[in-house]
Amino acid sequence: MDISEADFSGADSFYPVVATMVSTLAIALIIFVGKLFFNTSADLFTSIFQGGVRYNSYVFIALSQSLFGSEGVALSGFFVAYMIILTNIMSVLVMNHYGTGSKKSLSGALLALTKNPLIIGALFGVLMNLCNLHITGALKQLFVYLSNAATPLSLMSVGAGLIVSMHIRKLVSISYATVLKLVAMPLITIALVHYFGATGVPASIAILYSAVPCAGNAYILARQMGGDHEAMASIITWTTLLSVITVTFILGSVAL
Repeated sequence: MDISEADFSGADSFYPVVATMVSTLAIALIIFVGKLFFNTSADLFTSIFQGGVRYNSYVFIALSQSLFGSEGVALSGFFVAYMIILTNIMSVLVMNHYGTGSKKSLSGALLALTKNPLIIGALFGVLMNLCNLHITGALKQLFVYLSNAATPLSLMSVGAGLIVSMHIRKLVSISYATVLKLVAMPLITIALVHYFGATGVPASIAILYSAVPCAGNAYILARQMGGDHEAMASIITWTTLLSVITVTFILGSVAL
């Protein structure tokens, strides 16, 4: 995936990205409204929030490449450049407010975001793209080798980190987050994609983005900032396992 060489100007890609942004914000709103009706502890709420809005970029990129080839890889870079910033900012701000760990000021929370390597990489790629700068020669080939190894290694780490367990007393909350991530978000995105009139691979990538499981590093953030890391681990595990079924069904059922 090379964000620095992705085509950020095409209208065909713009509206699908807007659809994923709106669907992510819609899920966030649903989670906040749900908090008014369910007696959920603050730390568990943060895990529900992360489980509903965050996505596994490694699975997303790997599936984009597998299903849609080089075009899918370029488009996944376009989506990641925007969505990784949005979802990380939302998650850190929610964790900072509701987490039981040490609190940070708003400026401190935003400063912490600037230290996130995924955000740094995405912003650097966008900057190079906008400035029309390109890496060439041996250095580019080195990055190609590293990126080719990164995807399979990342997927191996996802599999190794799965914890097949279900905390019974938190079953409803874990199931709620799982349904929001694997069912509600893709359905909202499908509706928005049709509303915007988006078709083809960009529309399919938008739906794929919305259907992939929760990010594995949500567990790390939960531990660092006082979230319910046990519930977070279960949400990550079950969204990852069940997404094998839901992604196949959703992409196979939608004609674009």
